Amino acid sequence: MLTKFLNNYGYMILGGAMIIGFSAFKGAEAYTGKSLAPVTLYFHGSTSSSSDVQNQSLWTEETNDEDCGSGNNAACAMEADASDLTGTPGSRSLNPSRITLNANAVGSQFIPSKNTAASDPSSQPISPINKL
Repeated sequence: MLTKFLNNYGYMILGGAMIIGFSAFKGAEAYTGKSLAPVTLYFHGSTSSSSDVQNQSLWTEETNDEDCGSGNNAACAMEADASDLTGTPGSRSLNPSRITLNANAVGSQFIPSKNTAASDPSSQPISPINKL
């Protein structure tokens, strides 16, 4: 009896569950009023300068034509929440009143990390994408 029920209605139950599952993400974005996708920012400074890596204005949406993600030795890009940026979409940079960066030495190069003690407590995490 259960087998017959599943044979007749199993695909409809599965389809309904899929529709509800996929629409949950769209509902979350509508609820928060913003896109939940992170924004990729690219580094436009010297990876051998700790002050450049810490400078929020050098992290922008404009691509830097580097091979980001190829290692963990030098600053290249990062993903950040749109609420932690300043400017208009396409030309945004990190908002210095929300995010403060550390520059961590890796040999003679530097990679970024979020200074949680100095950043706004409501700011979101960042995800560095470094290079060789």
